[in-house]
Amino acid sequence: MKANKLILLIIFAVFFTSCEDELNLDPKQSEDASVTLSTESGVTNVLTGTYALAANGNAYGGRVLLYADLLGVTGSLSTTDLRWRGSFGELRQMYLKTMLSDNVIIEGTYSRLYSMINAANTVIENIDKIKDPDKKTVMIGEANFLRSLAYFDLVRFFAKPYVAGQANSQLGVVIRPNAIYDFSVDLSKERSTVDEVYKVIIDGLNLAYNNLPEENSFYADKYAAKALLARVYLQQQNYAAARDAANDVIENSGHALSLKYADAFNHDSDKAEDVFAIQITKQTGLNDAVTFYASEGNGGRGGDFSIRDTYLDKFSDPDDRAVFNYENEDNGRLLTSKFTDQFADLPIIRLAEMYLIRAESNLRAGTSVGNTPLDDINIIRSRANADELLTVTVDDILLERELELGMEGFLIHDIRRTKRSIDISTDGDGSEVLPYDSNRLVFPIPLKEMDTNKKITQNPGYGS
Repeated sequence: MKANKLILLIIFAVFFTSCEDELNLDPKQSEDASVTLSTESGVTNVLTGTYALAANGNAYGGRVLLYADLLGVTGSLSTTDLRWRGSFGELRQMYLKTMLSDNVIIEGTYSRLYSMINAANTVIENIDKIKDPDKKTVMIGEANFLRSLAYFDLVRFFAKPYVAGQANSQLGVVIRPNAIYDFSVDLSKERSTVDEVYKVIIDGLNLAYNNLPEENSFYADKYAAKALLARVYLQQQNYAAARDAANDVIENSGHALSLKYADAFNHDSDKAEDVFAIQITKQTGLNDAVTFYASEGNGGRGGDFSIRDTYLDKFSDPDDRAVFNYENEDNGRLLTSKFTDQFADLPIIRLAEMYLIRAESNLRAGTSVGNTPLDDINIIRSRANADELLTVTVDDILLERELELGMEGFLIHDIRRTKRSIDISTDGDGSEVLPYDSNRLVFPIPLKEMDTNKKITQNPGYGS
């Protein structure tokens, strides 16, 4: 049964445990690390635990997706695409772009992602306990994939956006190349540059691609690694590399678009469109995409984040995606239908994204590798029963990303990589525009990290 897929076995110390106490475990769930790491089953369980860390709500179980929308929404209350009405003050700070360094929700995600990195490092450093060489190779690949995934979102949220020619001087995040076993020692370290962090991410994903099999159940496989590489290269504006990586996934992975747009969501086993999905189970906790986007009847809080007419007006008529929503009978809010099952798998990488990356990268590079940009966009639109375009521009593709990938964790990252601005004016109070590289669009380094790390530099605008 799916409930047994991932069992939360956290058997190593957790770096900067969250103030939310989400990692407080029953003593029966943990054991002495020196004992655990001396056995093959113990090291295997650490890798299983790394997936479980990723699946928690304050990581890829929902909030990493949510943050991208909260930071990316633009316009006044009457003109925004999405409106936040939740009671979580820490999340409202993101919506208003007024984050504070003592924001415990940001701290929880920061610590969770570094816990993933530490767990992955632990697997890699103790891989000699695995006897089967093929299993060893795969485990190293999975650990590198998960570590790269965590670093990618750390550097996207906690550092200025990647800009070619500047990334070698911009502060990124702290790189932890080795597992930490003793947390009582001084672990102070300065942040590496954005360029250095991206190198770690790309090197890890290339290693994962070479190590992983073409199929690996619901765990990361070689095409999950290549698809994440496509996303990373796109964020760097390395369009030729992004194009080739996306094309590899489309042509060789065996994945296919779901016949209907709705079929890509709310299922408890991976479907053909899922290049990589997080397995949500009773062991790994709540699906926080459901928590904040769904009605009470669907396991959420009533729709803390609701859809506005401004977003719907971006769709042509007809378009199945324009009506892939429902009204919460309790409060009248219009909610996305993407997250209506709290134990459904959470799609992190869908094949549709690869078509969009290939289309944009081909158009920007003036090439037609795998397909023309127009045909790729029309493949996506046809699946949604939307009218096909006769011509396509970069703006058309960026709009198509909003229509296809809305509320899936892309908004702020697309705004920043394309150097657009965000209007955060309030109704009747004039206009305030934040450029793509504004200090207010970057998360603060958490206060707990600042208090314990003597060498780290805080982001501008948050004090020392």
